[in-house]
Amino acid sequence: MAFAMAFNALAQSVKGEQITYTYTKLPSHPVQPKPTNYISSVGAAYDAENQKLMAQYEADKAQAEADYQRDMADYPNKIKAADEKYEREMKAWNEKSTASKIIEKQVLNENNRPVKDYVPQPYRRTVPMPAMKTAYDNNALASTYLFIDGLQKGAANALSYAVTLQGFESTPARVVSEVKRESTVVNKVATTTDVTYYHIEFTYRHPMSFRVTNAINQEIYAAAPAEFTEFKTYKGPATKTQPSMDISATVKAMEDKCLQENLKVINHMVNDRIGFERTEETFEMYYVKSKNESHNDIQDAFNAANLGFKMLGTNEAQGAMKLNEAIGIWNKALEESDIDNKKARIDKDITVAIYFNLLEAYFALRNTAAADEILKTLGRMDLSNRDKKQREAYEQAYMDLKLRMAANGL
Repeated sequence: MAFAMAFNALAQSVKGEQITYTYTKLPSHPVQPKPTNYISSVGAAYDAENQKLMAQYEADKAQAEADYQRDMADYPNKIKAADEKYEREMKAWNEKSTASKIIEKQVLNENNRPVKDYVPQPYRRTVPMPAMKTAYDNNALASTYLFIDGLQKGAANALSYAVTLQGFESTPARVVSEVKRESTVVNKVATTTDVTYYHIEFTYRHPMSFRVTNAINQEIYAAAPAEFTEFKTYKGPATKTQPSMDISATVKAMEDKCLQENLKVINHMVNDRIGFERTEETFEMYYVKSKNESHNDIQDAFNAANLGFKMLGTNEAQGAMKLNEAIGIWNKALEESDIDNKKARIDKDITVAIYFNLLEAYFALRNTAAADEILKTLGRMDLSNRDKKQREAYEQAYMDLKLRMAANGL
């Protein structure tokens, strides 16, 4: 829910300031009875295949070493055999008459002088590393990205929150060219030429799934987000020269980014459904800037609400108290509202601004009854298109809030 209404839509005396606060979003499907603890873990579906490949790699290395040691042990014997063979052949050749040697060389065109056999020195056969999918520090991933707001990490009667990685995939990179028309001006003469730009492209994905179970292994929530199976496209910066195809660092960076983003998506899905998610909210809160002190009360309410919203994240009770203080001031000011009188202290523009401030405060306090009355009032007013969209956005937000409150017995 992003509430932002440009204050240009209101009177010039109404100003807005962007406020960000943190509140606790109720789960849409709370676990009953409410658990206290959870444990989280990350595993990889390809671990067994990686282990198989690594075991074969180690076996191949061991065989290559054994072959090398055997060949080295036999090497002196092969040298000795070659030497002895050469000596026997030289002896036989030396025993031939000179005439026989001349006939063999000049008449028969044969040179039968013995040549010592070459015995190559043994070498270790290189065994290439197998192509394996990345092995991560699964414990670090779980502790960094997988948590359930409102619950504590602990094993006693805990929910089990497990993510399974299917492995990062990427297609071979390719160079894409694009011709653009560019104009240059020299001595006031414009020239248009075709310029070719190049960039690297490849696609990638990292499918994942997750499963949340209770202490007796009953499934509470599980999914394999379809969006993770769709390939995304990386497009490198455009240059006028052919880019290097050595993009291993770029692929690794995208792998890390994809991993982190997908884990964050999963964690939001889990918390939105069963956790008490700490949610950051940004909206536009309004005050009145006047030449005199005629709207000091509206400024006081703004200050109290601003403090209250910020305190919700650290001290909910005190934050609610400051918000209720601001609500009291705004409601008292609305007693003077005269939307048909442009000269009224609380005219239509200021009235609408206060209503939107109240809607955000009531949302943070989960006061849906008070908000319903404001939404009905705004529905009867002649609002600008921007203000209508703002009201509709709040209607959707309150509809979701009511469903969550009902699911949680509130």
